[in-house]
Amino acid sequence: MTVLQKLEERSAQLQKDLEALTVNGELGSENVEKFNRIEAELHGVEGAIRDAKDAELDELRSAIAAMKKQGKGGAESDGDEVAFRDFLKGGVERVEKRESLIAGTDVNGGFLVPENLHAKLVEPVRAVNPILRMATTFNMIGSNSIELPVKATNGAVANATETGERTEQNAPTIDNSTLTAHDYYSDQRATQLYLDEVAGAESMLMNWIYEDIYEQAEKDAVAGDGKSKIKGLFTESYKSAKVKTAGAVTAADIMAMYFKLAPSYRANAAFLVNSDTLCQLMQLTHPAAAGTIPFVTMVGDKPYILGRPVEECENAPAIGTKTTPIAFGDIAKAYAVGIHKNTTILRDPYTATPKIRFYACGRIGGKAWDTNAAVLLSTEASA
Repeated sequence: MTVLQKLEERSAQLQKDLEALTVNGELGSENVEKFNRIEAELHGVEGAIRDAKDAELDELRSAIAAMKKQGKGGAESDGDEVAFRDFLKGGVERVEKRESLIAGTDVNGGFLVPENLHAKLVEPVRAVNPILRMATTFNMIGSNSIELPVKATNGAVANATETGERTEQNAPTIDNSTLTAHDYYSDQRATQLYLDEVAGAESMLMNWIYEDIYEQAEKDAVAGDGKSKIKGLFTESYKSAKVKTAGAVTAADIMAMYFKLAPSYRANAAFLVNSDTLCQLMQLTHPAAAGTIPFVTMVGDKPYILGRPVEECENAPAIGTKTTPIAFGDIAKAYAVGIHKNTTILRDPYTATPKIRFYACGRIGGKAWDTNAAVLLSTEASA
């Protein structure tokens, strides 16, 4: 068993220990000290897990870099990237390796961003967007839609003696859910002098394009309607928990929300809130601690609630009347994102003179995957 596996097992056990200290979602005063001790250990274990995963990722990146240095990969794609950057700076006429520029097949025209450059731009942007970072990402090619399998019912389990007759089981039932990548386009402009004289101008231009596209995609991943854009996580049909007092959120409400999520999802779950909501939650105390223990604990600069991390999602709804300001769940299982590798750039030196116009079109989709893997807290009072 690897160190990472041992840490993950310990994390799961600590989660069970925390749950065992509560009765009907309530933490007794006699268990507060023990709860805090276990929660502190859990924070340390979670940190060690993150470090171990980062180390594995660094090792993989180093191996890939070593392969490229030995000439085992990357030379062809690097040439494509150079040709594409030349295209951004001076148009097709300045590109020596024109066969590297693959024309887009959609109605918008333009040229496809090389796959390796596309990946370099996507990953840093996703890293700062909690929903896009935490969701399961499907890299799409060809069609703008893919069918995701969803288990609608659990498998049937029957019993028999060692030599007894077995009957055919028809469960589980697997349904399909369609994930569609919608067009997200941006119009950026720069002068030819800027492109010629500023070192790395084309890289800055591409970063601006991707940042703008993914900033809008993140907003839609929160509250998009799914019609011509991403279907937002906070608008999907997950499990719902309601507060006891309309328009207000208490620590008891969040604890009830926590235990509404099935234990199998809690080990990798996180809370999603905006900064204003987090500020209000940090003023709460444990229900059984007589106002002496903060409900939100800090490990370094990272907030935690009931041992689970809190992610700031700036576009999440605010606490108000009949809003859903808090999401809690295993986002990787609850939400799916589709990113099409074919992003096109159309270079237009004519319609915005003296500036060069760059029309970029990327394709991104998002929707609920497993609706049991997350809970939304509604500020509508429970009956």
